[in-house]
Amino acid sequence: MKNSNESTSFLDTRTLLAVVLVGVIFVGWQSYMQSKYPDIYNKTAEPTAETPAANPAGAVSSPAGGVASETKASNNSDLGVTSPESSPAIVAAPEKLISYTSETLSFDISSRGMGVKGFKVLRYKTHDGQIIEIGHPEEHLLPFETRLLGRLDPLDFTIETINPNLFVGRARVGGLLITKTMEIHPKDYLIDFKVVASGKDDRFVGLTTALTDEVEPIVSANFLMPQFQRQEFYVHTADSDERVVFGEEDMNKSWNGVKIASLGSQYFTQAIVDNSSVIPEVKGRLNRASKAADLLLHYPVLNRNQDFELSYKAFVGPKAHSRLVSIDDNLAKVVDFGFFNWIGRRILELLNSFYTLVGNWGVAVILLTVVVRLLVLPLNIYSYKSMRVMQVLQPKIQALREKYKDDQAKQQQEMMSLMREHKANPLAGCLPVLLQFPIFLALYQVLGNSIELYQAPFGFWIHDLSLKDPFYVLPVLMGITMFFQQKITPMTTMDPAQAKLLLLMPFIFTFFMASLPSGLTLYMLVGAVFGVVQQMYFMRNTKTEPAVT
Repeated sequence: MKNSNESTSFLDTRTLLAVVLVGVIFVGWQSYMQSKYPDIYNKTAEPTAETPAANPAGAVSSPAGGVASETKASNNSDLGVTSPESSPAIVAAPEKLISYTSETLSFDISSRGMGVKGFKVLRYKTHDGQIIEIGHPEEHLLPFETRLLGRLDPLDFTIETINPNLFVGRARVGGLLITKTMEIHPKDYLIDFKVVASGKDDRFVGLTTALTDEVEPIVSANFLMPQFQRQEFYVHTADSDERVVFGEEDMNKSWNGVKIASLGSQYFTQAIVDNSSVIPEVKGRLNRASKAADLLLHYPVLNRNQDFELSYKAFVGPKAHSRLVSIDDNLAKVVDFGFFNWIGRRILELLNSFYTLVGNWGVAVILLTVVVRLLVLPLNIYSYKSMRVMQVLQPKIQALREKYKDDQAKQQQEMMSLMREHKANPLAGCLPVLLQFPIFLALYQVLGNSIELYQAPFGFWIHDLSLKDPFYVLPVLMGITMFFQQKITPMTTMDPAQAKLLLLMPFIFTFFMASLPSGLTLYMLVGAVFGVVQQMYFMRNTKTEPAVT
């Protein structure tokens, strides 16, 4: 065996030549690539979705091209965001805006996702005189912007103006051409969207769009001081309708098979009515810290052998029931008429008819009140006659109670026989109240939620029927009228304790109505006046009624 102290050194001639050769080839290749693709190699100082390695661990490129915060990154799953490599890369470009203004709407169309910025509803103002604005001012999302499903960055569109109300945008991503058409119908506060993704890219898994708005503070309310002001999600699917009113806690919620999604307030909403063959999944998010609420619509690819096409209507504006019905009957459900929705619809139609006739919403409310009271008048007459018979029968009823005080079964049997003989019904007084109760609840919702009464003047000191009476004149007059009606109504058939409790109701109603819209208080006042006139008429004819024998 040969023993040698010689060993092969790493720095021998052949190894050094190989290292030098590899270095020359690498430098040459980098120089060639940099000269061929200068746009890519010059962006190393600005991290984007194309350079995920430059981002901190777990961060995703933000719409502005920076790095999303850890909080936003943790919420990326709600946006459908996965790893940057899982979908086509998007190269951020400077944002371009196209301004749009009509008699009803004003907003900017952004090249980022072709979403809308600074959306203003020009014909309406807040109670402090500011034009109604919809959307989140910090623009973390834009209403109706388009993104790739799996990406946080909105698509960059090149937008062409076809005519004053028609815009077409095109975005190229990988092997895809995404074309988005936006046709505006300003009189209806409606935008028709059509989005088509043509071409092929194996990383393409779908598209998303969004509704977003700023979250307002919750207005305190209780049973005696109710409030109509609120914000809510409304989602209509093939199987159900769900209304989610914003609370004090953050919220994350999902729905499948969605046809209509809405994010709105008491009088205004933004909504999408979907007409696509791809039924979206919707994720709702409420974040009190960022004062942001979003509805995110995810449209997944179902068939890679066909062009991917979406079609939906976007409504942004006042929740006028007749206009919403003309767009889609289910969209009209964003107006909350409560459990008795079908009654509320008829009441609003009648109210609109009266307004068309007289041109004043306050007078229309008065006419509506009179019609409702006339409709229940036959029941009131029947109730009053039955109560009069019960009054006359009181001596005989009292005699039966004394006679059979030790035999309750016999007492009840004889009293029922007496009432059948004289066609008296002790429950008749409840019938008008029971019938009017659903009407009152429907009116309560209609007059409290109808945009028709928003900033609608009545006259005198009432300049807005959607607000409470600033001087509390209507609720006080209503309470006085109801108290007077109670005083002139015979209560001989009622227990004295119950009669005293009933006399307190006008004061309770006065306190209850003080904070409610003056349109609703006006209805209650006119109804009370009608009740007094009705009671006085009944009492005037009492002397002509035949005596009970």
